[in-house]
Amino acid sequence: MAKQYRTASNTYLESDMVVAVWYNSKKEKSRPNARYLETITSSDSPYPVAFPLELIQKVQAWMYVDVAKSYEDIDNILKNKKPFREKPLLIPLPLAETYLGWDQFYIPNEYKNL
Repeated sequence: MAKQYRTASNTYLESDMVVAVWYNSKKEKSRPNARYLETITSSDSPYPVAFPLELIQKVQAWMYVDVAKSYEDIDNILKNKKPFREKPLLIPLPLAETYLGWDQFYIPNEYKNL
């Protein structure tokens, strides 16, 4: 059964939660083991912050960012559009787990795991 997360106004399935990723623009100038992709983290956790897609798409600055729906989408967007911090790529958690190999995410307190 898929995990569910509750906010004050709605309940979201794990597949409705996304992480935002973009290229590390300082990779060429930094140490060799620097991360290739950056993501939003919190001072409360080193793991990528997950957000409900529905809420992210209400933020005017991110209203029209790309949302990956498959591995091919991720490959194409990373290769052709070069996401950056102000216009990241949004990846649903199930895809982030399998494509990026990330298995832990920070779910802010307002999203209670059901």
